[in-house]
Amino acid sequence: MEPIRISSPADAISYMGHSLGYWPQESLVCVALEGMGLGPTLRVNLPSNVDFVETYAEHVAQFFGRDHDATAMLVALFTHLPWARGHSKPYIPLVHELKQQFAAVGVLVRSVWIVGPTSFAPYDGANPTSCGNETPISALESSTLNAELVYQGSVIEPSDPVYIPRNTATKEDTISVETAMRAMGSRTVERLEATRRLWMDLVDHDSEPTHEELTELLAGLQFVGLRDEILADMPGIDEPMAATLFGATHEAPQWDRIDSSEKLLRQLLTIAAPSHAAAPLTMLGHICWWKGKGTAAANYMHVALTFDPGYHLARLLDQMLDAGVVSGWAQHKATAYRGR
Repeated sequence: MEPIRISSPADAISYMGHSLGYWPQESLVCVALEGMGLGPTLRVNLPSNVDFVETYAEHVAQFFGRDHDATAMLVALFTHLPWARGHSKPYIPLVHELKQQFAAVGVLVRSVWIVGPTSFAPYDGANPTSCGNETPISALESSTLNAELVYQGSVIEPSDPVYIPRNTATKEDTISVETAMRAMGSRTVERLEATRRLWMDLVDHDSEPTHEELTELLAGLQFVGLRDEILADMPGIDEPMAATLFGATHEAPQWDRIDSSEKLLRQLLTIAAPSHAAAPLTMLGHICWWKGKGTAAANYMHVALTFDPGYHLARLLDQMLDAGVVSGWAQHKATAYRGR
């Protein structure tokens, strides 16, 4: 494959979409430049709280500070907030803080763009309160790099939606889950340990679960302690639970094992009543966060909190995503997920 060359703003913004595989919404996207080549691409939700801009920018800069090959950065703000003529440009404190934090880790911010629904522009125009000249978004389609990548088979999806399988839960399924939960509550240690072993056995052998096994697993995930144990077991590495849950281990996780767990969680959703869906949805979002898929993770958190607005783990992960926190595994080439 020929090396990818970026020679215009349209090329750079097109590359961001192709690198992610979808068109980002309300997102900060950064692409590292490693000498004459391209390095990692990072996408995080734009911050909704201006009080945390410094912490947010620090997290983003530290991500690239670990890439010792990165020498410069291309940055784009994808937003629906108005910024064209007659409007002040948004996120001024954020962009200022990002430049400072990148400079602190020895990385130059070479260009910043703002991308809206119909046009894009250089963020740093001559006027400090407004953006530069607009270019229609249609110009991205005719950029040289976009044409080359499309020719090679690359596609930019409109968004990165969550995949939730069709729910076929019956009243009997719900009753069965509730019955299993009561049984676990009366013999908690024994039953929960048996459920944990069942999960591990299904994942390790990539076995097809029976309907009864799905019922037992879904009931077990309603217990926070077991849910966290199963999450910590997914990567298949012997590390402290806290380090594993945050993807902060030096050892790379067994991504095939995590993929098998993801498949099993989707199967659980097919029989989950709304009152039982928050746990598997949040765990799917947690897996997406481990993999560095922040948009999908945020979407899963949104759906989980729709079913249970008080679900603590979903609220915590949602706050982390909003603060621009990236999992430790996604920050290092040796441990990062590679799409299958």
